[in-house]
Amino acid sequence: MSAASIWSSQTDINQNYSELLGNVRKSDPLHFNMFGDLVAMDYKSVKTILSDSENFQNFDFTERFKVVSAIANNDPGLLQFGESLSHWLLFMNGAKHAEHRKFVNQKFYQADYETITVRAIDEIIASLKDREEADLVEVARQFSFLIISQIINLQKSDFDFIQKFSYVITLIFEKTLSVKALLECADMSRQFHSYLSETFTRHESEVTNSLLLEMREVMGHPRASELIGTWEFLVNAATETTTLLLTRSIATLIENREKHVNWLAHNECAIAVEELIRYVSPVNWIPRQIKNDMEFEGLSLKKGKTVLLGLASANRDSSVFQNADEFIPTRKPNPHIGFGFGIHHCLGARLSRFELQKFLPRFMAAFPNIHLHPSKTAEWDTKVFFRGYKRLPVLLK
Repeated sequence: MSAASIWSSQTDINQNYSELLGNVRKSDPLHFNMFGDLVAMDYKSVKTILSDSENFQNFDFTERFKVVSAIANNDPGLLQFGESLSHWLLFMNGAKHAEHRKFVNQKFYQADYETITVRAIDEIIASLKDREEADLVEVARQFSFLIISQIINLQKSDFDFIQKFSYVITLIFEKTLSVKALLECADMSRQFHSYLSETFTRHESEVTNSLLLEMREVMGHPRASELIGTWEFLVNAATETTTLLLTRSIATLIENREKHVNWLAHNECAIAVEELIRYVSPVNWIPRQIKNDMEFEGLSLKKGKTVLLGLASANRDSSVFQNADEFIPTRKPNPHIGFGFGIHHCLGARLSRFELQKFLPRFMAAFPNIHLHPSKTAEWDTKVFFRGYKRLPVLLK
């Protein structure tokens, strides 16, 4: 298959994506794709670019939205969506990024995560104990929602909306996104803003000790729209990425049942979780943008052009990881970049690790005979940037 196949959503490519990435990485690890983007697939290049904030910055959607809005007859919803995205940490740069990241990080990790996580795990396992089968994607979505809903005090009835929002909003990363799909993303963003504004009002009426209200108080009411944009990003990341990582981690353990992990030994558990993050790499690609005309590895790069960093590819680079395509739960050292690197390291990485370290031992102990459903086939999603299952049926007993 050619390098162009990387951007395909065909089922056969989804199922063999790691193999496809490996072939392209070996033959053309640093190249320009059909969209004119620089594509970096080897570990060294990806990590170098992530480390170089002088020459590469977070992706700026401003110009993209100006063009698309013009095509869509200057649709105001798209311009509003572009403004909302400017408050996502993923698209901030420089001092603004550093200041906002520090503030969100301090507040986000004030919650009692151990209590929240264990309570969510117990609820998930209890809901499955009398069932013969389940969809792992649905299980992971329920778990991710329980976590974020307890952090910022959402209602259980909000589950369907949060799942739809989180799924749709990640479409903005897709390279072949149509104007129609982008308008759908903008509409979901508008709905989320209304939803979170209503949540603020509910928290105020309940006189609850709310992280949302506390953050708004610190930032100031005039910056409430920025705070909503921040949580637009955080809710999406906490839901979609957690769902992908957890689903594919359990699938990996099922497929590698012969590789024993002593989940009760904290060190062994932590090492196995790092290997799952490397092996699964749910976020396949993250975008960066070239700040000024420059040379990189002999290639001429133009200011404003996009750079696509292949995290999943870099994490399978055999020059760094021995037997890179094999799941080795005892792998150490394991310098994976599944959560990015440097100032672009994922804000929720610590929570994500903690969730896996708590969830997997309890879940695998509760369902030791879990296996893929013999008559109901798995279904891969069609997204390119977030590769994962849309449906993964399993038998629990």
